[in-house]
Amino acid sequence: MINSVVLVGRLAADPEMRYASSGTQITKFRIAVSRPPRAGSDEEQTDWLNVVCFGKTAENAAQYLDKGSLVAIEGRVQSRTWEGQDGKRQYAVEINAFRVQFLETRQEAERRRSAQPSRPEPEPEAEAEAAPPPEALDDVDEQDDPFGDQ
Repeated sequence: MINSVVLVGRLAADPEMRYASSGTQITKFRIAVSRPPRAGSDEEQTDWLNVVCFGKTAENAAQYLDKGSLVAIEGRVQSRTWEGQDGKRQYAVEINAFRVQFLETRQEAERRRSAQPSRPEPEPEAEAEAAPPPEALDDVDEQDDPFGDQ
């Protein structure tokens, strides 16, 4: 079986880094990825995908990426469930990235930042319900991550 994904997109917000109880860095962010227009339409569609990475990859992503950064992600699709604060079962699908490639230079990023007017972040549909509580990542076992600190 194959579970492999390669995506190119822009960060929808600044990355958020946390530490697991074991001390492993965990960084989460969301990227916007365009897909071609549907038949009979000229409008591209955008998918908002949650990405999580660990270890040195997480540290670098948190340190060097920000909202709007153009990145390539290589990883796998992973789903997980947990019990929410209201007692209901929650479900999330995310990209577990083992490689995050920065696709713009620092100078390009600075030009992009200075040229962007500040505007509110778009609200993706139903993302609020799917996002796990922060403590859900506290019990991440590094043994479950075959890519480790690559």
